[in-house]
Amino acid sequence: MALRNVLIIGAGGHLGPSILAAFRNDSRFNVSVLSRQSSSSKFPKDTKVHRVGDDYPDEGVLSAFKDQDAVISTIATASAGQQTRFIDLAIKAGVKRFVPSEFGSDTRVPSAMDILPQYFGGKQATVDYLISKEKEGLTWSSFVTGPFFELAMAGFMGFDIPNRKATIYNDGEGSWSTTTLPSIGIALKNSLIEFEKTANRYIYVASFTVKQNEVLKALEKVTGSKFDVEYVDGEAQRAIGTEKISQGDFSGAMLLIRYINSVDGNGGNYALYHPTDNKLLSLPEETLEEELKKIVSQ
Repeated sequence: MALRNVLIIGAGGHLGPSILAAFRNDSRFNVSVLSRQSSSSKFPKDTKVHRVGDDYPDEGVLSAFKDQDAVISTIATASAGQQTRFIDLAIKAGVKRFVPSEFGSDTRVPSAMDILPQYFGGKQATVDYLISKEKEGLTWSSFVTGPFFELAMAGFMGFDIPNRKATIYNDGEGSWSTTTLPSIGIALKNSLIEFEKTANRYIYVASFTVKQNEVLKALEKVTGSKFDVEYVDGEAQRAIGTEKISQGDFSGAMLLIRYINSVDGNGGNYALYHPTDNKLLSLPEETLEEELKKIVSQ
């Protein structure tokens, strides 16, 4: 296999553990982690962890990148600007594949970028920089996953499962694609196996495509409970989110991402206009109801 040694930047957080687990469960890979000294993230005890200063000093990062075939960044959006430097260091170290921290919405959709340029602009700039470096031998893959399903169901998309409440944008018929955390991990791992077919392009994956009304119906079935539902105007929620961000309150970003996914025409349902790479990456078949059962039973 062309790529064997894999380094994950920031393997804590919401997504990192699932990516780390996918590589750890495949003996074809040697996986390690790059983590800040102050990070409180816990990793399996036999995981090789490269600890560096909180500002990711060049010397420490370059040392960690040495002999790595692929670097996967799961760095927080707020720190996404660091990735340009990571890319330069990856080239210097001879890394073959860089995966930026893009996971989520399709940032190439103009209306989505217009709604949330504060989050999506940095992601797009990172990919543009990667494209400019292809001639230096570094390949890249950028993943469009939609909202992480487990987070979407933890309030991110308007569902309060413990209190049996739901906030629905407009009529609840807007559709959105979403991927579970384990499937994102599998997609990352298998993209390195299909190295040539996943080089220098966006990768689209989705566990399923749903509507808010479909999620509500499935939740009521799985929990055996009727939810208290509030229908809200999507445009009003967008205005609230935009106003919050303008005042430096980035909780407004959640309202805007919910808008992007709940209101058709903003790339939330990317399966409408772009085939997924599920088959290429051997992703498991998943259903809304079965995944909800896992969440509800926790």
